[in-house]
Amino acid sequence: MVPLRSFVLLNGLFFVLLAARTVVTRVIDKDNLDGILETQDGQNLSKEPFNLEETYTADFLAYTFNGTWTSDTTIVYTDTMTGDILQFDVIKQRLTVIVDSSVMDDYIVTHYALSPKGRFLLIGYDFQKGFRHSKFMRYVIYDIELGGYDKIANGMHIALAKWAPLTDDLIYILDNDIYYMRFSNNGFNDVQRVTYDGIVGIVYNGVPDWVYEEEVFHGSSAIWFSPDGSHLAYASFDDRNVQEILYLHYGEPGNLVDQYPTEVKIKYPKAGTSNPVVSLTLVDLHDPTLNKIDLKAPIEVVGTDNVLSNVQWKDFDHVIAMWSNRVQNKTEIVWYNKYGEIVKTLDVVEHEGWVEIKNLFFYKDFVYMRKLQPSGTKAGRFHHVTRYDYTLRSSPIQMDLTPGITEVQDIRAIDHSHGRIYYLATGPGEPSQRNLYSVPVDGSEKPTCISCNVLTPEGNACTYADAIFSPFGQHYVLICQGPDPMIVGIFDNTHKKVYSWENNLSLRSKLARRELPLVKDLYVRANGYESKVRLFLPHNFDESKSYPMLVNVYAGPNTAKIIDVASYGYHAYMTTNRSVIYAYIDGRGSSNKGSKMLFEIYRKLGTVEVEDQISVTRKLQEMFPWIDSKRTGVWGWSYGGFCSAMILAKDLTSVFKCGIAVAPVSSWIYYDSIYTERYMGLPTPEDNLGGYNGTDVSRRVEDIRGKKFMLIHGSGDDNVHYQQSLALAKALEKADIMFEQITYTDEAHALFGVLPHLYHTMDRFWSDCFSLSHAH
Repeated sequence: MVPLRSFVLLNGLFFVLLAARTVVTRVIDKDNLDGILETQDGQNLSKEPFNLEETYTADFLAYTFNGTWTSDTTIVYTDTMTGDILQFDVIKQRLTVIVDSSVMDDYIVTHYALSPKGRFLLIGYDFQKGFRHSKFMRYVIYDIELGGYDKIANGMHIALAKWAPLTDDLIYILDNDIYYMRFSNNGFNDVQRVTYDGIVGIVYNGVPDWVYEEEVFHGSSAIWFSPDGSHLAYASFDDRNVQEILYLHYGEPGNLVDQYPTEVKIKYPKAGTSNPVVSLTLVDLHDPTLNKIDLKAPIEVVGTDNVLSNVQWKDFDHVIAMWSNRVQNKTEIVWYNKYGEIVKTLDVVEHEGWVEIKNLFFYKDFVYMRKLQPSGTKAGRFHHVTRYDYTLRSSPIQMDLTPGITEVQDIRAIDHSHGRIYYLATGPGEPSQRNLYSVPVDGSEKPTCISCNVLTPEGNACTYADAIFSPFGQHYVLICQGPDPMIVGIFDNTHKKVYSWENNLSLRSKLARRELPLVKDLYVRANGYESKVRLFLPHNFDESKSYPMLVNVYAGPNTAKIIDVASYGYHAYMTTNRSVIYAYIDGRGSSNKGSKMLFEIYRKLGTVEVEDQISVTRKLQEMFPWIDSKRTGVWGWSYGGFCSAMILAKDLTSVFKCGIAVAPVSSWIYYDSIYTERYMGLPTPEDNLGGYNGTDVSRRVEDIRGKKFMLIHGSGDDNVHYQQSLALAKALEKADIMFEQITYTDEAHALFGVLPHLYHTMDRFWSDCFSLSHAH
C-alpha cells in the first residue's frame, strides 16, 4: 500500500517527466524574484484564492529533473518542445542532438532507452496498462548509425525490455518468459529463450506478480544484470496456489461491445492465504547453453514460506539476495558467488516490529547499510548508516556512522575517490525535514549537511532534498523540494554548483498571484507521546473568529503527512477559498521519530494511530477557541480512508461531526498478505486473529450513527478491493445507520478518471457539514 500523497506525486511526477521543459534556466537571484512579485508599474499584484479545479490538475505542479546520467559528466534527456533526444555535457555545458525527433514520428512513444554503447535506441510505443507500475508495450530498436529499425518479438506487446550493461544486447519478457537478444554482424537475429515455464497471470519470470510489484519491488522488473552484463539474476513467482480476486469491468455506457460485463481476475494473496512461491536463478549469458543455477533461499532461517525482499550485485562475481520470513521480522542477507555457492551471510532480526533493509553499499572490505540501531534514546532507536567491517574476521564489527536523534531515510552513493558516503536524513529533532548529508566511510568525522547550505530564490535554506548521483559519484543532481517551490541544480563532488537545471519561474510567477495559507507547526502531547501537528490557516486568519477544521489523515505505519515539500493542492483550496483550517497529525506509528513511537502500531493497526487523531484533535479544539468544535471533520484515502472510518467509529465524544472515507480498507483480512502481515502477523488463533477482529471497522459501526459519513470507492480497484467498502456498507445498512455512498464504475484506486466529480462531491459534503455556502 502506497500513501495517497506519494501515489499522487508518483503519477504527478510521471506527468512532469512528460511535460517538463528542457530549456535549462539560469539561476535566479532575489531581484529576479522581486520582479515576479510586482507588476510593471511597481504595484503589488492582486491575489486570488485557489479554485477547486486547480487541486486535481497539473496547474501548480513543479517541473523537476527530467534527465538520466549516462556517464559522470553527461545527461541524456528529451526536449519536449522538439522531441529531440539531447545529451548535455555538464563540464562543457554543451548540448548535442543524439537522436532527431523524426526517428520517432511513426510512433506514439511511451518509453525510450539508449544502449550502453550509444549505437541503438530502444523505442516503446502502443502502451497498455498492467498493474500500478507495469505496462505492456510494442518495441522497436533504431540503429542510430545506419538508420534501420528492428522489431522486438515481431511487434507483440511485451512486459519489459532492458539493455545489458556495457553491451548492445538486451533482455525482453514476452508472456512471462525471458528472452536474450544478442547483437552481432547479423543484427538482432540471435535470440535465445531463457525460460520456458511462464504462464500469463500464473507463473512469472523476470517480472513480479501483483503483490511483489505493489509491496516489495515497487516496480515492474525482477531481473538484475551483473555490472559487466555477463550474468543475469532473475526472480520467478509461481502463483498457482494463490487465490484470485474477481471484479467486473462494465465498459462504456451504451456500447454494444460491453453488453455483458467482462470478468477481471488477478492472483491476489490476502492475509493468511497462500503466497506466491518465489525462486531466484542465476544464468550465464555468455554460455551458449545459458546454464542456470538455483540460488537457494536460507530456509533454515526464513522458512519455506519466505519473501525475497531485494537483490543486487556487489561486483562482477557476487550477487546478494535478501530473504525474509513470511511476517518480515527476520531477514537473512546472502552473498552468492557465480557458481551459486553461499560465501557470506548476515542476519537482521527485529523483536519489536518489522525489518526494513534497503540496498547495500560497498567500499573495500566494508559493507554499508541503513539499519535500525541496537540501542537508542528515550525516543527509541533510529535508522542510521551502519558499517560492517569484515577485514579481520568472518564475524563483522558493526559501527554506527550517523549517531543521534536523526533518521536516515536512504543511502544515495559512495564517492570512492574521496572516501565519503552520501545519504538522506532528517535533521536532529526535525522529522519533517530531509537533507543530503555526507560522512567519511571510516566515521572519523561528524556528518556534514550538504543541502542545508542551498538557498531557494526566496532566500530560505533548503529543508527537503533529494539527490541523483552520476555513476561514479563525480557529479550529482540536487533537487530541493521545499520549503519553497522546487529548484534543481547540478553539483560536482566538491559541492560546487556547476549548472542550474530548473528554477520553476513560471510556477513562482503563478503563486505570486495566489493567496497562500498560513502554516502553524506545533507538538501536542497525547497518550504519552508528542504528536506533530501542522495547521494550514486561512490567509486572512483572524483569531477572534471561529473556523471549521478538516483533518486529512493517512497514518499508515512508517509514513508521515507532515513533510517540508512545497505543494499546492486541496489544502490550499480549503483554506484560501473556503476558510477552513486544514490539519495534519502525525502520531504513533508515524516515521522519523524513533522506534518507540513507530512500533507502537505493531500488530494493532487501527488502534493507537486512530486514538491519536481523536485525542490530538480534541486537544486542539480545547487549546484554540478559533477552532469550531461543532464543525470538525476528517477525511482520508486508502489507509487514510480506513482511519477516517475508524475514527468516526471510535470517537465516543463527537470530536468529529462528519467524515469521508475514499477507497478504504474496512478489514485487514481483505488486504494483501505481504503488507498486512508485515504489520499485523497472521490472522490465526495462534498468532493475531484477535488483533484482526479488533481492527475491523465493520464490527464497530454503531458509533458512526448520528455522524455524517460518506463512503467512496471505485469498482475497478485492484488494490483495495471494492469488497472492502461493500462489507462496511452492508454492516451500516444492517444496523440501520444512515450514510452516503458513491461508486465510481470501473475506476481504479486513484480514481483518475473522475477527479472533478470526486472533488465537487466532497466540496458539497463539507459545505453541508460545516454550514458553508455552496461553491460555484
